[in-house]
Formats: sequence, C-alpha cells, structure tokens
Amino acid sequence: MLIMTDIVKELRAGATISDVLRVQQSYHEQRRWATDALFDGRRLSRPAPADKAALWHAARAELTTQPAGIRLAVDGVKLAAEIRDSNPLGSDVLHVAAAWSARYWLEEEAHHEVAFGRLMEMADIDPVDEAEVIEHRGSFPTDNYARVCILQACVEIEACVSYGWQSRTTEDGLVRDVFHTIMKDEVQHRQYFASFAKALVETGVYPIKDVLSMAYTWIRPDGGETFGPARDAQTEREGFVNWWERTRSGDGEFSLGDDALHEGAVHTQKVTSVFALVREVTGIETRSYEDLKRAYFASLRTNDVDRIRSAVRDGAARESALAR
Repeated sequence: MLIMTDIVKELRAGATISDVLRVQQSYHEQRRWATDALFDGRRLSRPAPADKAALWHAARAELTTQPAGIRLAVDGVKLAAEIRDSNPLGSDVLHVAAAWSARYWLEEEAHHEVAFGRLMEMADIDPVDEAEVIEHRGSFPTDNYARVCILQACVEIEACVSYGWQSRTTEDGLVRDVFHTIMKDEVQHRQYFASFAKALVETGVYPIKDVLSMAYTWIRPDGGETFGPARDAQTEREGFVNWWERTRSGDGEFSLGDDALHEGAVHTQKVTSVFALVREVTGIETRSYEDLKRAYFASLRTNDVDRIRSAVRDGAARESALAR
C-alpha cells in the first residue's frame, strides 16, 4: 500500500480519518528501517573531505525537523477545529496532515538525525554541541498551512537531491548507504507534503496562490530561498533556524562545492523538481521560472486553474514571438 496522493478523492468516496491513518501506519511499517541494523558491524573506509562536509551540513539540517513537525501537528489540529462547521472536508484533511506530522514524519526524521550524528562521530567530526542543538530546536513560526506544506516539500526536494548526489559521488560504502537510505525517506516525505497541499487547495481551505507564492519564493533567481547564503540579503529570523541559509561554500572547513549547491545538474534538478511539485499540487504546468512567475501573478487575480494556465501559455507565446 502506498501514499494516498488524492486524499480528497478517498474521503469523498467514504474513507474516514481513521481509514487514512491506517493506510499511513501500514506504509510506515513497511518502509521502516533501523539505524542499528544499517550500521551493524560496519566501518568507514575512505571518508573524503566532501563526505565530511556533507555530513556536517546534513546533521544540522535534520535537527530543524522537530520544531517544524511539532508546529504542523499543533496548528493542523487547531485549524481543523476552527473550520469544522464551515468546511468539514477540509477539517478532515488537516487532521490527517497533523497526525502524519506528529506520528510518522517526526519518527522517521529522528532516524536521520541519529544516523548522520553517528556517522559524523565515526568520521572524527565533532558532534553538534549543545548550544547549537538547542538553537536548531527553536520554535517554528506559524504560517499559512498550505504555504508551510509547500515550503517543507521544497526543503525535502533540497534534501532528496543533495543526499542523492552525495550517495552517488562518495567512494565510501557506508556513507553511500546512509545518504541513499535517508534520501528514499525524503522522497516519500515530499510526496506527503504535496498531497496535503493539494487536498487543502481542493477543499477550498486555501487558494492556489498560496501554493504558487511559496514555490515562486523558493526558486526565484533574485533571492530565492534555494540559494541560501549565496543571496545578496538574508531574511532576519527570530528564534528558529533555516538550515539552508547556513550552508558553507568556498575553501573553508566543511565547505560544500558549488556543484553540490547552486550550479550545474544538482541545481537544475532542484528547480525542475519544484516545477513538478507545482504541477502535481495545482495541475498547472510550468517549465521555467518565468512560467512560474506568470502563474503566480495570475493567481493573484483569479483562483481559476484554466485562466491561470492560459496566462502561462499566453505569456510564453508572447515571449517566443518577441524572440524571433
């Protein structure tokens, strides 16, 4: 049994919240893996500087999932209660999303945190100190729930692509297996967040523009979140950490190469994955940043999918004509 990618369809067909949660539990149990089993009897053989840099970053990134998961769980239940009378179907979707965040996302991400921390120590990298752990546990801010689901889907894309790249380029077998195993989890997490965002839009809890605004914010070339510390200016944060804003590049210790961050095939895969996310959640095809920009700006005027699609097509056609 796999992820329910069309939650609204299932609920309208008669599924209850409990039915959906049983599917989530079943899939979680089928996919579960143990850190002790993954590491049992194994040693690092050839951890390269690139391996150590990837571990340094991944171990810190995984610390931030706990406050995000708690916030999604609490806010989901709270909002579900607020709209119960006016939008019972949307309320059901929020209960499903909140339960998954509290039960499965947090539990699975705990495996990642422990696995990367264990591998760091095996590579003779100092563990994340207590002050930094506490900082990364800072309270995640309340925001529009659909926007947060898209934000988390984009973050999972960052992890999927980066971890996959590391698993393919390392020469150490244990590093490869840890990054690959965790990458497979992140792929599933991205799918869950996409399904929740889609359901929230379909049930009218949020308009399409909230999905498009976050995707636009994530990849826009003039300061998108995906560019992290490479942006000209950073957004001030109070009490929480966005790990992608603290990635190291250049020649310093534990620095990642540009090819692992914002250049070449890795970056292209991140951006095209966001386009795929938008299509999956909204049904709107975007193939470039300009397409996404057109879709977002159109969504500020209408919530009609066909009209937004037309705006994207018309804009692309005009641009093509001007280029001739």
